[in-house]
Order: sequence, then C-alpha cells, then structure tokens
Amino acid sequence: MSSNKIINVGIIGIGTIGKRHLMAIDQIDEINLMGVVDVSQSAQEFCLNRNIPIFKNLQDLLESNKIDGVIISTPTIYHYENAISALKLGLDVLIEKPISATIDEAQKISKTAIEFKRKVLVGHQRRFYPLVLKAKEIIKENELGNIIGLSGVWALRKDKDYFLPDWRKKITAGPVITNLIHDIDYLRFIFGDIEEVSAFSSNIINNFEKEDVITANLKFKSGILGNFLITDCGTSPWSWETATGENIHLPTLVENNLRVIGTEGSLEFPNLKIWKYIKNGSDWKNEIYSQDLSFSNIDPYVAQMNHFKDIINRKIEPITGSEDAELTLKVALSILESALNNKSIKIQ
Repeated sequence: MSSNKIINVGIIGIGTIGKRHLMAIDQIDEINLMGVVDVSQSAQEFCLNRNIPIFKNLQDLLESNKIDGVIISTPTIYHYENAISALKLGLDVLIEKPISATIDEAQKISKTAIEFKRKVLVGHQRRFYPLVLKAKEIIKENELGNIIGLSGVWALRKDKDYFLPDWRKKITAGPVITNLIHDIDYLRFIFGDIEEVSAFSSNIINNFEKEDVITANLKFKSGILGNFLITDCGTSPWSWETATGENIHLPTLVENNLRVIGTEGSLEFPNLKIWKYIKNGSDWKNEIYSQDLSFSNIDPYVAQMNHFKDIINRKIEPITGSEDAELTLKVALSILESALNNKSIKIQ
C-alpha cells in the first residue's frame, strides 16, 4: 500500500484537545479532515471561522462524506458511546485518554473492535517522545543498575474558567483521570506493570466532587516502588507539560518532575539528567556528578496522528491499543478507590 495514500477522518468534539488534534492534522498532507461532530455553540463558531463542515452526529457526517477513521475528543464520560457508535459504523478510532470512564466500558470497546474488525488507538501520546524511548533504553540497558524506586510531582494551578463546566468538577475529570493517567501510562511503558497501589486524597480547596490533591504509592511487578503527588490547584514549576512544552498554553520551565533512583545512578525525567559517582565511586563518600543527555524533539500529536494514519492503512498495530489502555485506566481507578476506601488495592 502506498505510503502517501490519503485518508479521511472526522473529529468528535472540538474542545481544547480536539483543536490540538486538528493542529496535528493540519501538518499532515495525507490526512483530510472531512468534518466535525459537535453541537455546542462555540464549536459552531469555530468551524464557521475555519470553514470546517460541522454535523450534529456521526451518522450525518458519514452520509455526506467517506470517512476512514474518527478522533474522539469528547469528555471521558462520552468516550464509550462515541467509540461504540464509530466502531459499529466500520470506522477505526483514536480515543483521547482515558479510553473510557469504567473498566466494563473499556472491555466492551475492545470486544466491539474485534467483532467489527476495527482498530482502536488510545491517545497516550507520550509514548511517541524520543525522551521516553531513550529513558526506556537506559532502564533496559541497566545504566542505572537495579532500579529501586521513583518519585514524581505534578502540581499546577488550573484557572477558574477551566472548572466552569460541571463535568470538570466530577471525579471522572479530576487530576488523576485527566493528568496522572498520562504518567501512569509512560511509567508502565518504561518500568512494566503496576500490581498494587495505595492513596490518600483531599478536596478541601475547591470542595468539588473531584480530588484537589492526591498522593499515590505504586508497587510495580518488578519490585520497584514509587510515589506521585498530584494537584490541580497548587502553584509549582513541576509538571510534564511545563518540563517539555507539550501544552502550548502553558509556560516552558524545563524543571524535571520525576526522579528515578537506581543502585548505580539516578535519572531526572523528562529532560534526561543522569547522576553517577565520579570514576569508580561506589557509595555516599564519593563525589557525584550530573550529565544532561541529548535527545531529539518532536510534536507528539503529529507523531500520534501519523501513527493513526498507518493503523488505518493497516501498516502497524496501535502502540497503545484498547487492552493496554484498559490496564492504565485500571491503575488510575484503583488509586481513586484506594483513597476513597482507605486501603491498598491489588491490580487484578
């Protein structure tokens, strides 16, 4: 099959993340956007200004255009119904993370994709970063020795307008499901699966249903231990987005927000700074030094969209399929369950 075959896609939901996917599509000659499915007034105005056809539902879009796949970028609670509809209509789907709001929904999406011989890619775009692939290589080649543990922080203060929609005040749109789920995915990708979690949470700042702050302990199947503190109402320079510049609406501060500790060295992440003892040093009495590692930079959303194009053309399998994304969702939901019930949760 020709590498430059043109594919036609639609977008369901043209909010903040839908527009980010659109920016990626705009940079790829082999992908045509045939229309948007959205019923909001803001979407109507946006599509009018961009001269993009807009439809009330996916069926209307399909009656007017030939479509190969759709990008689902609606709120999480709508992922399931949007995905099932698209799969049954014979479309491959790119679902923005998380795959769905519940494990049962995720499993039904997987079964429907198999039944209708369609492909599902879930939007954990950080797997496309060269720095993630480099970190995975460093761990695999034992450059840090035996990995003992890791510790991360994600702490940003979201603006008041962000929380105006009621759905963003719900547990299904809290920082664990919206933000930490990205970290869970790349941690699984680099270090392997997580088998047990425990957590504490609080919502004393905004008093919404969703958590304001949560601390999570992670036990990996390999024996690695880790922890993460996450809040969407705190002031700090520590987050993936501000470290990498991934979110174009936020400042780029280049402050690493994860530290990986090994017996022979440590790694600051995501901007890859490695720490080791000088020469043949072996313990705390020896001098330690740091080295910044080089890596190429890309737009992960463009890489992800090219990946989706190749999936539609049946050149490759999804880097994050529905079953893989289900495992990441299971960890995130287990963290919330642990905090709610004040007990450790084993990931089945």
